[in-house]
Amino acid sequence: MALVVFLTSVVKLAEALLAWRLVRPLTADKDTDALPELPTLSVVIPARNEERRLEEALRTVLGQEYPGVLEVVLVDDRSGDGTGGIMERLAAGNDRAVVVRVGEFPEGWLGKNHAIHVGTRRARGEWLLFTDADVRFVPDAFRRAVSHAEARALDHLTIRPGLVLPGYWLERFVAFFYAAFLVHRGYYKANLPSSRTGVGIGAFNLIRRHAYEKVGGYEAFPNRPDDDLTLGDRVKGAGLRQELALGHGLLEVEWYSSLADLLQGVEKNAFAALGYSVPKTAGYVLALPLLMAGPFIAVPFSSGAARVFHLGAAAAQVATFAVCNRFLGRRVFSLALAYPVCALLFPYVLARSALLALVRGGVYWRGTFYPLSLLERGQEQEDQAKIDG
Repeated sequence: MALVVFLTSVVKLAEALLAWRLVRPLTADKDTDALPELPTLSVVIPARNEERRLEEALRTVLGQEYPGVLEVVLVDDRSGDGTGGIMERLAAGNDRAVVVRVGEFPEGWLGKNHAIHVGTRRARGEWLLFTDADVRFVPDAFRRAVSHAEARALDHLTIRPGLVLPGYWLERFVAFFYAAFLVHRGYYKANLPSSRTGVGIGAFNLIRRHAYEKVGGYEAFPNRPDDDLTLGDRVKGAGLRQELALGHGLLEVEWYSSLADLLQGVEKNAFAALGYSVPKTAGYVLALPLLMAGPFIAVPFSSGAARVFHLGAAAAQVATFAVCNRFLGRRVFSLALAYPVCALLFPYVLARSALLALVRGGVYWRGTFYPLSLLERGQEQEDQAKIDG
C-alpha cells in the first residue's frame, strides 16, 4: 500500500508540473491587442442580495476601456435588499448598462441559472461574458481577454481570478482546494486540445455566442448548481476550443470572508461535483485521507522501505501543492506546512455536503431550497448528454 500511495503521489506531481506549463497568466496577442476595435461584448451579471460589494464591483465593469461595443446586462434576481436600487442608480444615464428584474423563476430551474438565461436573452453581443456581482476588474481586463480569445481562435475562455482571502486557515484551505481542482480533478487538461475535460469558473466565463447556442445555452442545464463547470464541460464535449487561464492582476474577488463561510458556500456543489452519488462520495471520503494525509501520519509508525515510501509520498504531495500554488500566486512554504490538516478537512467538506443534502432532501442556495430530486434530474440529463455527445 505504501508503494501504491508513493507512485500515485509521484504521478500527481508530474501532473502539477504539466499544469504549470499548460495553465498560464492571460496575455493578449500583440497584433490583436493593438486593434482599434474588437467584437461586441455583452456582460451578464446576475445578483441576488449583493448590496455589500455590488457597487464597487459594477463600477469596475462600467468603467472598462473596451475598444468596441460593450453592453452590461444587470439582472436583479429577486433581491430583498438594495441590490436593484444600486443597479438602477449606476445604470441611469449610462448607455452601456441595462437592468432586468426577475420576480419568479419557472419550475425546473435554479435561480441563478434562470437569471443568466434571462440576461442572455436580452444581450446582443458576439461575445458573452458571465461573471459574478462581486468581481472587480482592472480597466483593460475585457480588452485583454477578448483580444486573447480572438488571437487564439477560442470559443470559450475561463479565467481563475486573484483571490482576497482573509484568515490563516481560509487561505490555506482555498490553496489546497485549487491544487485539488487543477491536479486531482484534472481541470488543467482543458488546455489540451485532445482532452474531453472541460472547465468553467463562475467569476469569468467568456464564450462566443455561436458556441453558447451550440451547447444549448443555460436551457440545456437549468438545474445544475455547478453551472460554470457544466458550461465548460459542454463546450469541450462539443469539440469547441477552450482555455483556462490565470487572471492575477486582471480581476479579483473575495471568494469567502472566512473558513466557516466557505464550508457553508460549497454545500450546494460539493455533492454535485460527485454526481450526487453516495458510493462515489463515500469512496472519496475514505480514500482521500489515506492517500493525502496517510503518509504524514504513517511516517513515525513505519520502518524500512515502508517509511521511505511514506516519506517520498509526503514530499511529493507537498511539492505538488507548492507547484500549484506558486503559479497560482500564493505564498508557498507557509501554505505547504498546512497541507496535512487541509487533506483531512477536504473529505469532511465532501461528507458534510452529501449528508446535509440527503438529510434535508435538497440544498439551500441564496435563500431558496432546491429538492434533491430536481438536482438529480439535472445530473441524469448531463450523463445522458455525454452519452449522446
